[in-house]
Amino acid sequence: MTPPTLTDLARWLQAELGEPEPLRRDGPAEVRRLALALEPAALPPTVEADALFLHRSRRVGDGWLGLGVLAAHDGFDIHLTTGPNYRLARALGWTDLEEVVWEGRVVGIMATPPQRNWRSLRAALHGELGGEDTSWPPQPPAGSLRLALMNAMNPALIGHVTGLGVRVYLTGQLRPSAVGAAREQGLGVVALGHRRTELWGLRRLAQELEGAFLGLETRVYGG
Repeated sequence: MTPPTLTDLARWLQAELGEPEPLRRDGPAEVRRLALALEPAALPPTVEADALFLHRSRRVGDGWLGLGVLAAHDGFDIHLTTGPNYRLARALGWTDLEEVVWEGRVVGIMATPPQRNWRSLRAALHGELGGEDTSWPPQPPAGSLRLALMNAMNPALIGHVTGLGVRVYLTGQLRPSAVGAAREQGLGVVALGHRRTELWGLRRLAQELEGAFLGLETRVYGG
């Protein structure tokens, strides 16, 4: 079983996450062990690996010399946290997926969850992501739970998705400036947690890399 090269991994990240230059530092040609973390501070001083994957790589500096460094920031955020995260949608069994476009950009996805009530929807989210920061149900609580998974939260976006039939707004971090608008519209909200969604994405990325490269062993640090 031949392990991947750094170039193999970089090309995969380019194709899957749209990251333009994922290879940030050369290292061993073959990568048998890959350590993944959100940032350098999450790593121990010594890592038993051939290369690192970092979501935020700016402060890696001269640390972990001899190891290759791969990174993805914007592509990771788009595809593996909130916003148009189709991987999370598939994991949760959502259907009727549609992109949410705002000012010419895709800022999220709308979907229909399999759950029929608020309690079971929250339970499914907690089961997949490990919890939430805060939430409140839509008003009235009965009816469709059509939801939107969004990478931002402001009054304009609240109004936009409500007009599209959304009743539950999922995002990473609650924005106080948008709370009033959400409550006025009767919109349910779940703030999943910025770091919580990032860690979900990191674990998912490790799983997909092991599936794509059978000679690769991964370890996730920081969560």
